[in-house]
Amino acid sequence: MRDSRLRVTPSWRTADFRSFRRCALLLAAISLCACERPSLSGVASEASDEPAPQYRNVAAATAYVGDGACAKCHAQEAAAYSPHAMAQSFHRWTPSARIETVLEKPLYNAPSGYSYTVVEVGHQLYQVESMGAAGGKAVHQLRRRMDYVMGSGAVGQSYFTEENGRLFQLPLTWYRERGWDFSPGYEKNNGRFDRLMPDRCIACHSSYPRALPHLEGKYADLPPGIGCERCHGPGALHVAERTAAIRPDSGVDRTIVNPARLSLQRRVDVCEQCHVHTSVAVLREGKDAFSFLPSQLLRDQYAFFRVSGSIDIVSHADRLKQSKCFIATRTSARPLECATCHNPHAPPPDARTRNQPCLSCHTTAALAQRLTRSPAVAAHAPAADCVSCHMPREQERAVHGSFTEHWIRIPEAGAARAAPTPYADGPIEPYFERDKRGPDAKVYQGMGEIVYATLAGNHQVLGDGVAALDSALGGQTSRANAHFLLGVANQQLGLTEESIRALEQSVRADSNRPEVLRALAQAYSRTARAPAEINRLYERALAMQPALAWIRAEYAGFLEEQGRRDEAKTAYRRALDEQPSLAVAWFDLGAIFAEEGRTSESSSAFKKAVELDPLLAQGLSPLIRIGTTGKVVTSVKSLAVLPVRAQDSRAPHVAVDASGTPAVLFLGVPARGFVQVLTADGTPLRSLPSGAGGTVRWDVLSETGNPIPGGLYRAIVKGYDASGRAAAPQSFYFGVVRQRSG
Repeated sequence: MRDSRLRVTPSWRTADFRSFRRCALLLAAISLCACERPSLSGVASEASDEPAPQYRNVAAATAYVGDGACAKCHAQEAAAYSPHAMAQSFHRWTPSARIETVLEKPLYNAPSGYSYTVVEVGHQLYQVESMGAAGGKAVHQLRRRMDYVMGSGAVGQSYFTEENGRLFQLPLTWYRERGWDFSPGYEKNNGRFDRLMPDRCIACHSSYPRALPHLEGKYADLPPGIGCERCHGPGALHVAERTAAIRPDSGVDRTIVNPARLSLQRRVDVCEQCHVHTSVAVLREGKDAFSFLPSQLLRDQYAFFRVSGSIDIVSHADRLKQSKCFIATRTSARPLECATCHNPHAPPPDARTRNQPCLSCHTTAALAQRLTRSPAVAAHAPAADCVSCHMPREQERAVHGSFTEHWIRIPEAGAARAAPTPYADGPIEPYFERDKRGPDAKVYQGMGEIVYATLAGNHQVLGDGVAALDSALGGQTSRANAHFLLGVANQQLGLTEESIRALEQSVRADSNRPEVLRALAQAYSRTARAPAEINRLYERALAMQPALAWIRAEYAGFLEEQGRRDEAKTAYRRALDEQPSLAVAWFDLGAIFAEEGRTSESSSAFKKAVELDPLLAQGLSPLIRIGTTGKVVTSVKSLAVLPVRAQDSRAPHVAVDASGTPAVLFLGVPARGFVQVLTADGTPLRSLPSGAGGTVRWDVLSETGNPIPGGLYRAIVKGYDASGRAAAPQSFYFGVVRQRSG
């Protein structure tokens, strides 16, 4: 790994990554099943790059028509495809297709303290989250209906709940081999009911949903399963010309892609658009999750990166390309490829017929002659199952299930796996050759490192990635995505001016992306920029996509900070009408009502926030009211709003000091540490050293010298224990009500 070229500030080490992760994942997708690879010899084998036939349905914008239109003429193919796992990859949950049981014994998630069960109510299944207290009494319970299923059930099924059209993943997945368990990633980083469906996921599980501009997780149309047009491209042109009896061009129908006529590499790319699983996938500039079309090169759509020396065993296409069978036949008339064994227009092969591709080269007679003096000859009888031995099921490194290993090889009993080979240029390595040596290789390497660092919570790699990307960009000004990622990464490193420069360049390159305008507005708010500039950025972002509830809620906080209370309340209500599960927005709205003395309405909003996220109850114990005149804090007082559980007096917590100069006190802070004050989404506001420890005094001002607005905040405490070792960071929420006068 390269040496770090940036000094990392405390804001990165302690910040809540939710806001930055949201930005980074707009440009990337992740694999949740990374594992060690038996051997690594560089980039996977790539077939020759032969040009594709010019299919007119991908050469010009063409509409999708859906599977029903295809089945009218291709009934036999449609009937054969319908039972395939791909056709069942995404659909609404229905009692008639149910394969799950209820779950009575709760599954406990230790990092978060939540437990989960599955219950049946009126022939509908729900996942239920609960949190207990001493004596076994539940102090929190929240349930969500299982509305959509992702996965055919061959290995497992994950579930999504719908809220006003938005799809959120649920914490539990049904695994065929072991029943209920946590969905991938939830055991370590429990997303509860807030993990929004990314476009990258639905792009591989549904046949081209009709996406809403600038909005992930909510779609105008969401067809079930992977359909015909995923492999053949949009069908409107083909349907129009065939129904009009227009003759095909020169005997070859170029109105729709026929994968059989593509070069090997482009045929494999059709499969790899969904069957390559690497740790990071960065979209190329100008691409989105739905822009790849059959006959195009996948390497022009994505820059894939895997953790150095590793690969995901469910990355079937890549594993196949490591196999001698693929390498030896790739220039032949009938190479061994994905479709050799997986014909989507035929029923899945049974245990006997799946061996036929193997026997076409490795005949029984040839094997008998070759293995005459080998004890393995008995295992190669005519009725032997080639696949179970040479493509074994892997469970050790899979998550809660097993998969067919597509690295075809001769198993060596007792042979140790080779140690992974680190990639010389960083913690992640490119999948495609163009990202090792191409003209934009260093740009995408830097982008990949930033995304990887965000997902892994690795501040040193983040600093490396920022420095690498900044260097690689040089004077390039047209790469909007790269400058955006550089900007939000610099913001997390506490480099505000560098962040602003990168974000301004991203806006100059492409001013029609709400998430970039919002990031620039947030960066401006940490400087002395005029509020009118910040306001314009938020309004432009929301004019492009009014349904971006999280941006509208953030804008409401900005309005409240400016004293525009009525506008802030309107913005919070609009955000919550669009996305009622925004717990922090409920809390912040409650703080405005409390400022106005509207006790009933503030209590109702606070209760709603705590129902959605019980940890937010910390913000009410106590709720701190600060009085301000202009930029001067004139008073600090504790308010009792809701009864909450007693806290350990030895743990770090917040109190008020009304004697002398008004201030907030952080108590129980370790020696030689600091308290980091952040907004609820992780934006740093102030870093306060603890000195000798015990108590840290805060004047309730941000780094810009302004009193903080009302709302929910988070404190993260770091320091050293009695032995001098770094103590584990501790965090808690606290709430503020701001009373303005003058």
